[in-house]
Amino acid sequence: METTKAERIRLGIFVLLMSLLILGTVAFLVGKKITEKFTPYKTRFTESVDGLNPGAKVKLNGIVVGQVINLEVDPEDLTAVIVNFEVSSETPIKTTMTANLIGGISLTGLKSIELSGGSPSDPNVHKGDFIQSSVSGFKQITGQAEHIAEKIEGILNNLLNITNEQNQRRLNSIATNLDNMTARVDAFLAKNSEDINEIPKNAKLLLENSNAAVAELKTIENKAVFTIARLDSLLIHADKKVQNLQIETAIKSANDAAKAAELFVKRGDQLIYRNQEDLAITVRNLREAVDNLRDVSRQLRENPSLLLRNEEKQQRVR
Repeated sequence: METTKAERIRLGIFVLLMSLLILGTVAFLVGKKITEKFTPYKTRFTESVDGLNPGAKVKLNGIVVGQVINLEVDPEDLTAVIVNFEVSSETPIKTTMTANLIGGISLTGLKSIELSGGSPSDPNVHKGDFIQSSVSGFKQITGQAEHIAEKIEGILNNLLNITNEQNQRRLNSIATNLDNMTARVDAFLAKNSEDINEIPKNAKLLLENSNAAVAELKTIENKAVFTIARLDSLLIHADKKVQNLQIETAIKSANDAAKAAELFVKRGDQLIYRNQEDLAITVRNLREAVDNLRDVSRQLRENPSLLLRNEEKQQRVR
């Protein structure tokens, strides 16, 4: 079926319009690309830049602002690579910004440059100047992994040194000695458990008897002080009598004082006689406690671990 003249005219107009639209779009993009101005900068990486190729994107906080122009080895440091890139002139590049390598973990392995940091109040970087670089996150991870691997290797070497044949013999010897010491401590505690349990009772009884003896001694002291004060009073009175009365009266007062002293001595003898049994018991308890303490001290001096073992056994009993 042949097309009419009108249809051919409409088709020609449509093709012309579409061609003009395509050409306009291309001209707009090309013109924008041509008119857009870029500012060159540099950065230096001391790590591998494998995957970073010319044309790679340069981003600022995730926004594409430029691309990599070329890469070259730093002639002053062969372990470093200088990356030349350009950024849109409208993009503020500050001296406090850093350039980081990102990517490289995907299937393609391609990398790009990420600019980060900076503050609006910071000065701008001059055209063609270097921007400080930082270690990439991947490099930090691999570096930490290497550091961890070195630590693990050191731990394994230490374990191998600890578990060698000589150290195993030493550990076995130490374990045997500990078993023997534990058996001795158990035997000692089993043999002297009654005596050890009696120590607190004897100490308490000794303390009670000592307190009673101290109380008795204080009573005797008070009585002696009272008697001495009375004798002093009698002597003063006798002196006054000697001065004011006849000699017979003074002698009589002296005799009364002597009788009072004799009575004091008799009362003291009676007090000691009544409490001599308690004093004897106190002395005997003191002697037994001292003997027990001397025995325990000797055993602890011979084997100091007895005290630690005794605490462990008490904890198990609880």
